[in-house]
Amino acid sequence: MAAPERDILSARLRTYPVDRYPVQHATNQFHLGSVLLRDGGDPGAALAALTIARDVFEQVGMTLERSKAAVMLGVALHGVRRLENAAEELDRAARDLDTLDQPVELAAACYNLGLVRHAAGELEGARAAWR
Repeated sequence: MAAPERDILSARLRTYPVDRYPVQHATNQFHLGSVLLRDGGDPGAALAALTIARDVFEQVGMTLERSKAAVMLGVALHGVRRLENAAEELDRAARDLDTLDQPVELAAACYNLGLVRHAAGELEGARAAWR
């Protein structure tokens, strides 16, 4: 990630402490984790940021946002070969997104769940996720 992007997101995290502005903090953690994941520079930091985002969104009862963060967290976990954890995140996100009637986000969760199950050698599970 380019230093200016990291600096901007870090400044926003300082501006929005989690105890006072949980939604803004979680949103910035989500963006930081997503950018770190996209740029491939620091998988550990991406996992940490996305975990915080998922947890804070859950604490404040924002199921849709929690599910979106969980999808990105599942992608990050897949990238570091933590396949069981990735499948758990993606499976819960898919169930929640289905309940919330979010077909586009559900498709992203199912697609990534299929990739994780395929990587784990669970070919039938992958096919089921992709269906």
